[in-house]
Amino acid sequence: MADQVARQPEPPPAPPFLVRCRAMTGVLAVFALLYAGLLGCWALFSALRGGRLGIGYLGGLVLLELTLSVRAGLELAGLVAASAGPGGAFGRGYAEPAVHAGYLLASVVLLPLVLTVSAPARTRVMAEPGADSRPARGQATWDALLAAVGCAAVVVVTLRMASTGRPG
Repeated sequence: MADQVARQPEPPPAPPFLVRCRAMTGVLAVFALLYAGLLGCWALFSALRGGRLGIGYLGGLVLLELTLSVRAGLELAGLVAASAGPGGAFGRGYAEPAVHAGYLLASVVLLPLVLTVSAPARTRVMAEPGADSRPARGQATWDALLAAVGCAAVVVVTLRMASTGRPG
């Protein structure tokens, strides 16, 4: 009876570019996950002590955004390359390619959105003549909490991308 069962044809092996792309995005995912967690803890402790984040934290967010942008580019290239073969459906080999593409977009847009939301309070303080250029202590605490929530959201999006990017 086992001889009579029709065997499914083996899928063709993935192109070398796609294999390297998936390996690199895995490394970038781990880095982004750990680094976003570190930045989130930094912002949370800064908020708890009532301090401001400073330029070093902003540099850390820029590095995280660059990492997320490179990862999104590689993942998008992988989604497009997966559809290049026979039966070229978009994202063939991914569990949920449309959801995965949505998470890619969210991962890139999230941090600039967080910085944009916290920026109006800073510009209002700086626009007042004779005002101190630093935000008030309460505003600095809210900015730090907002940054911590943004970093936590990056961690969640990174974990979700790992589950939607698995072969389906």
